[in-house]
Amino acid sequence: MSQGGTFGGRGRPMRRPPERPVARARPGDVQPSTPGERLTWGEAPGEVDLGPEVTLVQFRHVYKIYRIADTGVVALGGVDLHIPRGEFLAVVGPSGSGKSTILNLAGGLDSASAGAVEVEGRDLSRLSDEELTRYRRDQVGFVWQGTARNLVPYLSIRDNVGLPLIAKGQARWTARRAEELLDAVGLGDRARHRPGQLSGGEQQRAAIAVALANLPALLLTDEPTAELDTESAERVLAAFRAVNREFRVTIVMATHDLVAAKKADRSVRVRDGRLVHEGHPVGRLGEEGQVKLPPEAIQALWGTDVEAEVHDGEVRLRRKSERGPVGGPRPVGDETWKRPPTPTDDRQEGSRG
Repeated sequence: MSQGGTFGGRGRPMRRPPERPVARARPGDVQPSTPGERLTWGEAPGEVDLGPEVTLVQFRHVYKIYRIADTGVVALGGVDLHIPRGEFLAVVGPSGSGKSTILNLAGGLDSASAGAVEVEGRDLSRLSDEELTRYRRDQVGFVWQGTARNLVPYLSIRDNVGLPLIAKGQARWTARRAEELLDAVGLGDRARHRPGQLSGGEQQRAAIAVALANLPALLLTDEPTAELDTESAERVLAAFRAVNREFRVTIVMATHDLVAAKKADRSVRVRDGRLVHEGHPVGRLGEEGQVKLPPEAIQALWGTDVEAEVHDGEVRLRRKSERGPVGGPRPVGDETWKRPPTPTDDRQEGSRG
């Protein structure tokens, strides 16, 4: 009989100690922020699927129109956007392009005029005021450009991080969670300082820790590096990347800084309230105003209605509808697209006749 068998020295069977059940969290529990110690409701930690293929936020042809006196200002004009869980997304564009509006809609701070903004399949416009409040409190973290909106000036950084937990009635986790999050953003040695005793970059990193206090699924940040020098901006962006990888928090960062946008997993451009998709350069126009499209463009556009947009010397073609291929197989790339005649061309043709 091997050592540690199921029988004792006198041949009598020994009772095995019961196996320790897999610990599971209960609804409403606050989890430790250390990834290896987190528990999930209804499934073991190793069974949690946090893959980026799961869509967290979905914009479905969203319009947002603000009323100013008797005038309507279009902030978003038909935005379609999906944000996978765990992604670090940069929304890039100039001031007034609609970046902040996207953040406000995703965070439940504003509602769409038309279309749907869905988070985990739930349409935010259909939630009650109480449900929206819980959504913003439990699932969303905000980091604003001005640090005055992120931190309470007369509290220490540790107390600022613990404030969301106290407001939620979970103060017993305050010290441990604050210590872990401040270490994650590189401010473990500044926990007792007040915001006024920190640099601008340190204040923004402290704001990240505050936004993560309740371990939200979505972190929204508006121009987080706009008021920082290059070195401080690099540290703030490194903190975003660290929390994105360690806590698998989905981050949406609105910025006009192309250098900051390169730190994200993906970036989308917004201009005049619309998403601008990157195109492919083509050759010069022929003598009759023709241009040869790349084969991949023809494959993508064949069989659908196409609309053209001319802006800043660029011509952009895109699908107008999704009715599918019509009229036979797709071409292989030899077809050309002919520029429509301009009024000047029409006059010239008339004079020739």
